[in-house]
Amino acid sequence: MNSENLGTLCFGTSSWSFPDWRGVFYPPQTPADRQLSYYAANFNSVEVNTSFYALPKPKTLLSWLESVPPEFTFSLKAPREITHEKRLVEVEQLTAAYLDVVRSLGPVAAPGLIQFPATFTRSRAGRLLANFIDNLATLAPDVPLSVEVRAADLMTTAFARFLMERRIGFVVVERTGQPDTYPNWQAACAGVDSPLPLHIRLIGHDRDPLPDDKTIRRPQDELLDKWARRIAGLLHNGTDVFCYVHNPFEGHAPESVRRLRSRVGQLVPLPDWNPEIVPPPGEEDGGQLALF
Repeated sequence: MNSENLGTLCFGTSSWSFPDWRGVFYPPQTPADRQLSYYAANFNSVEVNTSFYALPKPKTLLSWLESVPPEFTFSLKAPREITHEKRLVEVEQLTAAYLDVVRSLGPVAAPGLIQFPATFTRSRAGRLLANFIDNLATLAPDVPLSVEVRAADLMTTAFARFLMERRIGFVVVERTGQPDTYPNWQAACAGVDSPLPLHIRLIGHDRDPLPDDKTIRRPQDELLDKWARRIAGLLHNGTDVFCYVHNPFEGHAPESVRRLRSRVGQLVPLPDWNPEIVPPPGEEDGGQLALF
């Protein structure tokens, strides 16, 4: 940021590859292997959704790293096999593999996203979840991680504090039909000497699909104003923020990010993001290979 006292803001979307973005966000003739480079010239972070289905191979990670500027960051979503299918039962090897991938990203790793479904509740699996979190804190204190929950009995200040005590982030989500957990995150931060970055996901009405992802179809000006004020306040206080917008939030996530960034920029000075355009991936860089 322009001031050493301000927090750092990382903005982006959930994934960067959507067919409807071609000719709208991406120039019409942009090849698939150039989309990430073009995306990174506009935004400084991205939430990687593909890792929810399969962890990327080292070759894929190298290709990503070679396509973005050094300051760009990736937030990798944990595999659904851990959280949704096996539901933390016998997932030690899977979890270790996920942590290794996030760790391999080094300084370009934004907090990894570990998301649990609404059916994963404290009443049914609280002890299992607590043990999993404790193991994460023990095995990977060097890996930035955040946890998102959707069960009412886990969207609490107590659980947010439980995570923070283990240096794991509590994800705050703006999603239609879910409570606002930002006050819970704030309350959990009270008395914390060095708060973690806030990990925000603006999802919107994902259970009411829009016909495409090409344009702003349901503007959320009031929500954008609310989050701009919150983000600006956090940055003023020196808190780093990672914020990712999904297409259902307004209909076209890249434009939503621009709309939100503009609002934040009216409240707090933000640095320009004009990175040098990265050339297409070529021969493997020995320095990057050291990451793996």
